Amino acid sequence: MRRILFCGLFGILLLNLIYAQDTKFLVLSLKDCEKLAFEKNQSIQNAKFKLKASKAKWSQASHAKYLPKFQLKNVWGPIPRARGIIDPKTGFVTSPDTSTRIPQDLRFFTQLDIDLVQPIFTFGKFSNLNEAAYQGVLADQANVQKTEENIRLKVRRLYWGLVLGKELLNVVEDADTELQKAETKVEEKLEEGSEDVTQIDLFKLQLFRYEINKRKREAKDNIQLTKAAMRITLGLTEDVDFDVATEYLDPIPIQIDSLPFYIELAKKYRPELEQLRAGISARRALVSATRSDYYPQFFLGGQIKFNYAKDRFDPKNPFLYNPTNYFRPGIVIGLNWNLNFVQTRDKIRVAQAEYLALSNREMELLKGIELEVQKAYLELKRAMKNMQDSRKALKASENWLRSATMTFDIGVGEVKDLIDAFRANGTMQTEHLRNIFEYNVAVAKLSQAIGKDLYPEIKQE
Repeated sequence: MRRILFCGLFGILLLNLIYAQDTKFLVLSLKDCEKLAFEKNQSIQNAKFKLKASKAKWSQASHAKYLPKFQLKNVWGPIPRARGIIDPKTGFVTSPDTSTRIPQDLRFFTQLDIDLVQPIFTFGKFSNLNEAAYQGVLADQANVQKTEENIRLKVRRLYWGLVLGKELLNVVEDADTELQKAETKVEEKLEEGSEDVTQIDLFKLQLFRYEINKRKREAKDNIQLTKAAMRITLGLTEDVDFDVATEYLDPIPIQIDSLPFYIELAKKYRPELEQLRAGISARRALVSATRSDYYPQFFLGGQIKFNYAKDRFDPKNPFLYNPTNYFRPGIVIGLNWNLNFVQTRDKIRVAQAEYLALSNREMELLKGIELEVQKAYLELKRAMKNMQDSRKALKASENWLRSATMTFDIGVGEVKDLIDAFRANGTMQTEHLRNIFEYNVAVAKLSQAIGKDLYPEIKQE
């Protein structure tokens, strides 16, 4: 039995050692978390893939004006033998091959065709298509920036949420420690037969312990859930464990400016505006490209045809058509012109309508951005005021708890007053920490709303 127990314990220890070796542990600052998210977050990666595709399309549009048609075709196959004999007196051509035996009289042939077209003048068609593709790249670059800003806000909310969770857990554990001291003191007085306390006082403390334990479980669950959400956002695998480097939840030190100042920053830096304006420019270029279809498209065309057939007679007579054994180069200048002007007009109308529809969205977007900035600004001001007020209330609750503890220790205080003081102090510690959390998140929200980071370059430890 002892041997089985020993083997079981040894196996558990071995598994723990293996797991510990396979699991990586990271201590991440806020800057580390943002860097990891920018590198591995799936939403950002998708936006970057879209940008990569836009750059490829721009490259394609840039090269479209150079030999848009440049093709080579080469075929090989069997062909009947057809020898020719020229009569020196009459000049007639005769052939001994009057019939074809398969496979004895079969030979091979090959044919090579090269076709090319080089546009000469297209009335701005290619340049406008290239401009539209370039604006598409700018739009997708702005989309990457917008996605990064959204993920940055999410990371900061989760990061400060983890710090808040750890702080709240410490508050509950500190309250648990003080409650344990109070219970011990009441039990000692009851054993001594003191009339300062009763069994009911002990029951009250034990009931309060249920509340403490409940909050402790909630705090641990919140930490676990926030950590899981952070893991997904950072793109971390399951074999990597981590913790945040910041131990204490302190407010971000910034100087708050006026609302008009932030609105002007938003008009300058918001990636949504850059994305929309790039889209408008792209639509404008597409209208110009479509309008060029009213005019002819001039081009230079070239063709080379070469054919070789073994044992096929070549008369070398320019007035005779010979489908084999030839070399025919050629070059021409020409034009393509779509004379269906009604169809071209309709295409232009569609392109103009799409351009105008996108252009009209700019004013709507500006108004929406102003509203977002105002909302984020008011949230920040409110969070700052709440934080200042809760700091004062927290000091008052600490004084109350200190006074209630002293009076209870000297035997003149009521347990109810002590519990009320504990509860009030715990509530205010929680409220103040939540207000700091809301303030830090509000700074991050305003940063996103104006398109410019307001977080100072501080070391998050």
